[in-house]
Amino acid sequence: MLSCGCWIHGEEKSGGKRYPLTDPATAEVFGQGVDADAKLVDEAVESAREGFNGWRMLPVARRAELLHALARRICREVEEMADLLRQEVGKPLKAARDEVLKTATHLDYFAEESRRQEGRIPLLGNPREQVLIVREPVGVVAAITPYNYPLSTLACKLAPALAVGCSVVAKPDEHTPLSTVRLARLASEEGFPPGVFNVITGFGPGAGRLLVNHPLPRLVTFTGSTETGKEILAVCSKYVRKAVMELGGNCPAIICADAPWRDILPQVVLQSLKNSGQYCYRIGRLYVAEEIADAFLGELTRHLGRLRMGPPGAEDTDLGPLNHQEALFKVRAQVAEALSQGARLEYRSDLPGSCARGFYHPVTVLSGVTPEMSIFHQEVFGPVLSVVSFKDVPEAIRSANSTSFGLAAYLFSGNLANALDWAGQIEAGSVWINRIHQAYQEAPFGGMKESGLGREKSRYGLEEYTELKTLYVSY
Repeated sequence: MLSCGCWIHGEEKSGGKRYPLTDPATAEVFGQGVDADAKLVDEAVESAREGFNGWRMLPVARRAELLHALARRICREVEEMADLLRQEVGKPLKAARDEVLKTATHLDYFAEESRRQEGRIPLLGNPREQVLIVREPVGVVAAITPYNYPLSTLACKLAPALAVGCSVVAKPDEHTPLSTVRLARLASEEGFPPGVFNVITGFGPGAGRLLVNHPLPRLVTFTGSTETGKEILAVCSKYVRKAVMELGGNCPAIICADAPWRDILPQVVLQSLKNSGQYCYRIGRLYVAEEIADAFLGELTRHLGRLRMGPPGAEDTDLGPLNHQEALFKVRAQVAEALSQGARLEYRSDLPGSCARGFYHPVTVLSGVTPEMSIFHQEVFGPVLSVVSFKDVPEAIRSANSTSFGLAAYLFSGNLANALDWAGQIEAGSVWINRIHQAYQEAPFGGMKESGLGREKSRYGLEEYTELKTLYVSY
């Protein structure tokens, strides 16, 4: 049995009730976590305040050196950390390895980006005066992360915060605490001072709410549902506190009749079903031009039939289970409701015998989905894809924009000039045109409307963890 406590001021501590950790592939208990009580949360935040005072005074080069050292350590332990992700997330090993390596890459990137931060001196020409505009670390950061990508999502928050001189108290999802605590332990072993990176574990209504309601953090960064994000923002307003919110998505992809759709179909399948659909900017709604809809749907189902669903420990597994029972039940209910409201089932994969236990959901394709159906306006965190045919692109764009989400969108057309015009009309923080790939570290990522506030990645993500200060210097 694996177990973990919280990581506070350079050591593991327990307090509060223990709860079971369940392997998503087998539905069997394999470990224990701790639902941190108020005493532990307060200790973690106070420790972070103490750690911040020294950490912010270190030269940028020294902070960058420590981030690089942690990245190298992660790369040396990729197999051990990938196996943790396999067991607590249910992620296939090849995808788990990729997440571990992405975590190291984020640390390396922000270590270097922090060296490029600059201030300004406006040339105002006032006699015997200079105005200095500088950036300072915001202070203690509360970082709350989801279960689908517990390490790489944390790295997008932790790395820029630490790089500019903030300290961090991380709260992983209750289902996936082990990898986050392991990362904090490695940071301590690589020389990060006590209090700079603390971890509290437990449930959102318990440890999470205690952390967000603590008066000391000066910024809360959260990835998760829109409903929880709104609750966190309400608390942040109470303290006039900064917030970075990466919230839900129901991302559309528009495939025009003149697009080379057969060539891009593998990309569409991957972006729809990666991590078994547990992915914030996955394609949830697929708009296909009427002229190609039937042929596209036929080819789509043939591609889906080649995917291998099975135990995440098998090297040839493409799709593993959903993370926990509640997630499985929610996706089942969303599909059942859509069918009851008139959607048509176009494809449902068989579950192999190796998936008899655990939280597996078959790959599912629905057609005939309309804006009157609940699923059209919901984030579906599972391997479910809705296909909608359209007559003209403006109609598809209006439909794509008609939800409260605005995280990402995808557009495929043989006419690039038209595609650029249409992309400007799509309400989303990121739009991919004629190709799909991972969001780049050098570009900002975040949502419009109810998909979030602020940006992660790039120098813009780094700046979220700073405050501007103006110094008027007379001499």
